[in-house]
Amino acid sequence: MPSGSSTRGDVRVVIAGGGVAALEAALALRALAGSRVDIALVSADSELTFRPAAAFEAFGQAARQRYDLSAIARDLGASLHVGRLEAVGSRARSVRLSLGVRLEYDALILATGARATSSIPGALTFRDQRDVPMLRRVLRELEAGELSRLVFAVPSGITWTLPLYELALLTAARAESCAAGTEVVLVSPEHRPLEVFGNEASRLVEDVLAQRDVRFVGDSPATSWSDAKLTLQSDAPIDADRVITVPQLRVNRIGGIPASWWGFVPTDSFGHVEGLSDVYAAGDMTTYPIKQGGLATQQADRVAHTIAAAIGAPVKALRPSHVLRARLLGGERPLLLRTELDWQGRPVGGTVEVGEPDGEVDSSKVFGRYLTPYLQGFEQGTPATA
Repeated sequence: MPSGSSTRGDVRVVIAGGGVAALEAALALRALAGSRVDIALVSADSELTFRPAAAFEAFGQAARQRYDLSAIARDLGASLHVGRLEAVGSRARSVRLSLGVRLEYDALILATGARATSSIPGALTFRDQRDVPMLRRVLRELEAGELSRLVFAVPSGITWTLPLYELALLTAARAESCAAGTEVVLVSPEHRPLEVFGNEASRLVEDVLAQRDVRFVGDSPATSWSDAKLTLQSDAPIDADRVITVPQLRVNRIGGIPASWWGFVPTDSFGHVEGLSDVYAAGDMTTYPIKQGGLATQQADRVAHTIAAAIGAPVKALRPSHVLRARLLGGERPLLLRTELDWQGRPVGGTVEVGEPDGEVDSSKVFGRYLTPYLQGFEQGTPATA
């Protein structure tokens, strides 16, 4: 990779992906390296749909958030190529897109995300905005008094569980408001609610669930739902009129890129893809075990710092750990959950913080160093679809 030069176009960086990790990487590179880099964005879609807001859209509490990637690319001085990344030629330093388009690179950042797959046979899987109509049909059944018990089941495997907690809390509030008499149950393989955040956070989440009359059943991996019964791996079945779950994640393999059994791409602590030169990966597509938008942006920041430093841009060292930070909504008041993880996703001691935001409630669902303020400004001053 060329280093130490400040002429525009000296370093060609291709960023594959149109989600939060890809955009964070582009924003970070432009902030850190400025005109030293030419950035090309490759995305299978022409828009970024802000998926963390999907649960609230189903309850009419949030407008659909969509952002035009071509407008963002123009704002960043980047080119946009709408197409699917099919293969990487690491020796030739080029990528092949759908329709046969090829792009050369000096550095390649892979941030194409993961694919949502069904997790519990028979259950209704809530992925994102695509499943808002499905959830609304269930809510109409609840409001009509047709459901005596509605179960939200956390799947085994690789997933992100917090949206299901919010769905359960929001549904319980709806059931109470319309006097539906529906029991809401949350079933999980976790021993305690959202245990990845630590014991103190679990205790507070337990309190929030109890305030909404959501019954938590832990240590209970669900295997299937049929004949109004949710079958559990190591316990008696649970009666359930409907079961809603979130997806397990898989990654579509990319030619020329090493991958695990389920397609996840192995990286080191700097985001380098194992065995390849100047190829990086960030976000849900990596083998990092916890899949969450804020963590994805931190991985993208680390990759951008690594590339910027390699070409002579002045950058400050990043902290070695990742901060898992999430806002749990759906209770009477929001909870801000925070803990620190090492680069392999393991908690590092004594850093769990749990609190409630002060002042005006902020419903932000992804905390990105560059992305969060950028999208806020983009909504206020730059054209976006909505």
